[in-house]
Amino acid sequence: MVSGAGGGATMADTPAWSSVAGQLQNESPETRTQAKVYSSYTWANLYVRCTTWATPNSVVNSRIGSANGNQTVTLTGTGVFQDTVNTDSLVDQNLINIQHDQVGGAPGSKVYTLWGSTLQDTGTNTTIALSTSGRIVLIDFGVTRFTTVHGQLNASAGLATTEADVQYRIRRATTYSNLRVFLSDNSINGDSSWRLRIDTGGGAANGNQVVTLTASTTGAFEDTTNSDPVAASDEINYSLVTGGTSGTMAFTLAQMKHISTGREMAAAIPVGVSQTSDVYYVAESGGAAPSTESDTQIAARAAFTAKNLVVNIVTNSITAGSDYYLRRNGANSALTLNVPASSTGLFEDTTNNVSVAVTDTYNFFFDHPAGVQSITATIIGMEQGPDDAISGGGNGYPSQIHNRRHHGRGHGRPGGRGQGLRVP
Repeated sequence: MVSGAGGGATMADTPAWSSVAGQLQNESPETRTQAKVYSSYTWANLYVRCTTWATPNSVVNSRIGSANGNQTVTLTGTGVFQDTVNTDSLVDQNLINIQHDQVGGAPGSKVYTLWGSTLQDTGTNTTIALSTSGRIVLIDFGVTRFTTVHGQLNASAGLATTEADVQYRIRRATTYSNLRVFLSDNSINGDSSWRLRIDTGGGAANGNQVVTLTASTTGAFEDTTNSDPVAASDEINYSLVTGGTSGTMAFTLAQMKHISTGREMAAAIPVGVSQTSDVYYVAESGGAAPSTESDTQIAARAAFTAKNLVVNIVTNSITAGSDYYLRRNGANSALTLNVPASSTGLFEDTTNNVSVAVTDTYNFFFDHPAGVQSITATIIGMEQGPDDAISGGGNGYPSQIHNRRHHGRGHGRPGGRGQGLRVP
């Protein structure tokens, strides 16, 4: 299943393009948003939620290799629009994305909070780990920065300077390969490197995969040689080391091929967003946290089991506990976490499972005490099984997923690994 969500992406230009997962974008040229697939899929169930609409009508299409696919939805107002009839057949190396376009007349501004679709593979258990950026954020020469493997790549403040803030814990053994990055801008006068980083319990270290970002060169860069096996309980993230003595760079997309019987889905923003409201709702694989739940709800379109809820909390001045849930059909589910007062780190629910049926809606929920001070989350995610490929696009900040309260022990950082819960 492929789903995207956000706090609101404005599409005033026509045409405009976005990736199928991560942060919703309004990009041009189209190449900045194209993700590569590494297996054969049936791509279906294109789904769009529009919260602000102005004439004329708009059309949202699936795109394959810079041409319209079969899936299409016409937006005639606000609400949910979907194509449950048409499908696209994808093969290895296809480039896919989403296109927004007007139906005649002068452009009228539209605001989307999510779109989604399903990718059904042929039994190879091959999915896409995809994160994107909807803003051009320039990174200086001669620095080391870190970002998330899922959700949003960057924020207006840039990338994280502390690696632990963007780590995501894997709960099912998997293999990653084909690390691929798209640079939209690059004036740095020396080579830079983009890597997968893996923490097996003794501190983060370079994985095998690396792409060299050639000086003053833009476009797609891919490691087609190396791969990284990742064990259950390992933590992963990306690192960017910029070279040279002058210049800046910006990127719009990073992805990997992912082979596993489970799919990790996370909403993330590398530098976090300080939350000062009692409640937030977040779509899977998105970014910003709206206060309106319907803006974050995605229809499943394929049955799966949700488990291993995880959050990464980097600051917390709240003097009482905070709860994080997976929501199903507008109600808290059994998948939940509690973050104790003033606690930071990675927190998990490794006990509870939630079955999500076809047409169920789901999202994350952050439930903070009334009169909340401030808490900063960088990641919230879960494992999705069985074998459907799921990716999501969203704008903004991670949402909280918690349904019913089952508090577990938590992985804390520092102090080693224990069972636990940590909130983004």
